[in-house]
Amino acid sequence: MGQQTLEPRVTTEYQVRTIYRDVEKIVYEPEEKIITQIIYEPVEKVVIRRIEKPVPLRSFEDLDELKEWLGNTGVIDIHFNITGGATGATNKLDCDDYAIELQEKALTAGYIVSFEVIGSAEYNTHFEQKKIPGGVIHAINSVVIGNEIYYIEPQNHEVVFAAYLD
Repeated sequence: MGQQTLEPRVTTEYQVRTIYRDVEKIVYEPEEKIITQIIYEPVEKVVIRRIEKPVPLRSFEDLDELKEWLGNTGVIDIHFNITGGATGATNKLDCDDYAIELQEKALTAGYIVSFEVIGSAEYNTHFEQKKIPGGVIHAINSVVIGNEIYYIEPQNHEVVFAAYLD
């Protein structure tokens, strides 16, 4: 066996130098934030509402049914106040108020009644109970019965033939 050779050990030394510099120090500080979170939670609430069963809408069968319904409806009585100027409150009813009220009563009863606006010439040609001045428009109602159209003056329930559909 041979002899083992050992190599000499070499030590390297390093010189450490410390260099000091002015370094800006950044400090993070915690910030308090209020976080609002909306949480929806189901709430059991019983709501009881009376709902009227809708009446199926239909046209009048004939002119007699229309006149009978108008007779039972009675003259529309609308009361409300419009306040204006120095005079204070005054009652003011327009033709459209009557026509809308008659249409609402008809819908409640299950009848189809339309709202119409016609000029004075057409109005004065058809209606006899009252005449309106030239150049004025007027709100009335109309119905379709079979193949015929009838106008209704909602303020006094006068019914007049207007036209044929075909």
